[in-house]
Amino acid sequence: MRVLMVSKACLVGAYQTKLEAIARCDDVELQVIVPPRWDDPAGSVLLERGHTEGYSLLVDPMRFNGHYHFHYYPRLPRRIRAFRPHILHMDEEPYNLATWLAVREARRQGVKSLFFSWQNIHQNYPFPFSRLEKQVLEWVDYAIMGNA
Repeated sequence: MRVLMVSKACLVGAYQTKLEAIARCDDVELQVIVPPRWDDPAGSVLLERGHTEGYSLLVDPMRFNGHYHFHYYPRLPRRIRAFRPHILHMDEEPYNLATWLAVREARRQGVKSLFFSWQNIHQNYPFPFSRLEKQVLEWVDYAIMGNA
């Protein structure tokens, strides 16, 4: 199974350990797209290559870096076409522009998709986030919800 994951969090080395664990599965071919940095309000977080065994770590530019809900990856449609994943895993919330664009593109290319969210309590978001979330929830095939 080919899995394409998109994650700004996985530019941090400690978060890459889960990627190595996934890549150890015999039936998984994993590619992960990360930005070269995340422009956090507290300061830029630069890419670390701490745990990269067994999978491909791809570094792609991000538009609107530092804007949690409006950033996106302009090269993602090309990456999906080139890798032809069975699953596109967006490591982002369902009300996020990056998730909406990615899930929409996955549907266009016949790829199943999922998102990850810590937001596991029902909440009504203002427009445009409510619209993005509604469509992502209609289009997506799977979801992973975290809790503390």
